[in-house]
Amino acid sequence: MADMLQQRSIQPGTWSCRRQSVRHCRYTAVKVHAAARASTILAFMPKELSQITEPAAQQMAARIQRTPVRIPSLPIPALQTAYVGPTAQQQQQQSGLPPVVLLHGFDSSCMEFRRLYPLLEAQTDTWAVDLVGWGFSEYTPFVQNTDLIIAPQQKREHLHAFWQQHIKRPMVLVGGSLGGAIALDFALAYPDAVDRIVLIDAQGFIDGIGPMSTMPRPLAAAGVWVLRTEQLRMAANKMAYHDPKFATEDAMRVGRLHTHLPGWTDANIAFMRSGGYSISKQIKNVQQPTLVMWGRQDKILDPQYAQQFEATLPNCELRWIEDCGHCAHLEQPTVAAAKILEFIGSSVSSKQDGVLEAAIDAAIVAPAATA
Repeated sequence: MADMLQQRSIQPGTWSCRRQSVRHCRYTAVKVHAAARASTILAFMPKELSQITEPAAQQMAARIQRTPVRIPSLPIPALQTAYVGPTAQQQQQQSGLPPVVLLHGFDSSCMEFRRLYPLLEAQTDTWAVDLVGWGFSEYTPFVQNTDLIIAPQQKREHLHAFWQQHIKRPMVLVGGSLGGAIALDFALAYPDAVDRIVLIDAQGFIDGIGPMSTMPRPLAAAGVWVLRTEQLRMAANKMAYHDPKFATEDAMRVGRLHTHLPGWTDANIAFMRSGGYSISKQIKNVQQPTLVMWGRQDKILDPQYAQQFEATLPNCELRWIEDCGHCAHLEQPTVAAAKILEFIGSSVSSKQDGVLEAAIDAAIVAPAATA
């Protein structure tokens, strides 16, 4: 839940990354004004996007698009699926590295990767996908038919169909929190589609979602309503970081933006009724090389789980992220990007890494400015 509530505030004059050639990126200053933000809101995005001040979030939101993807086991039309992906020019510039697909956590969205995404896309084709029931993908079918259930099977099929349509070659799955369980579950079902796996403070050894899976619908709806509240989102936001100055109100607005879409409640109930993910006994069967990254100061998932992954996965390496909570991709994005790129066969030069670090550091708003 909380892994959608982690954001770092950024000032209006900040950075964006463009791929000028294979494995080369450049940062340019970007001014984002309120009027410009309002004019770039896509038709399916909530109007509340105009209230968000963080340029990195606005830049990511401006790139979100939808594509119809059919989910075989769901009796619905092709689902309008939200994602951020490489440009046509980027896809033509083959880097020799496998494509990277970013999977967010429970009830989050692709906006969760707005800091990590530009660092990775500078090196290889990168995608961030909102799987069925979450993010900015369509919720309408679950309003029209409240008997539908979104189980791990449907999320697996959705990702596989998206991969067949758009990616078409073995990929690196990067999953944060529950997104890690989704990545592992997918790799077990479709091993030929996965080159390797990166887990960021991942869930995997906690099975199911508890009593909400069997609650009567009115009680489940009440629980989902609480999940949307600013109070709960802000509490989770504060837990997500090692450094509390990043848990701003704007961060909270980014984290709950997708909850304003019509049908969000029905889609969440559809997932909760499935009972969620229970993969703890299957983790030992994952054969792909796996990088486990863990924030040393994670207050949401105990760091002991990192060592449990290392002991259970047959082909695993563990990397600790110092001075970091639950979300390295937001709190320490340059460190996370460097470790991911090294793992998949690339690297960031010391000079380039210094540019990236300076760009991120220059964008942090002091706590007094975020009140």
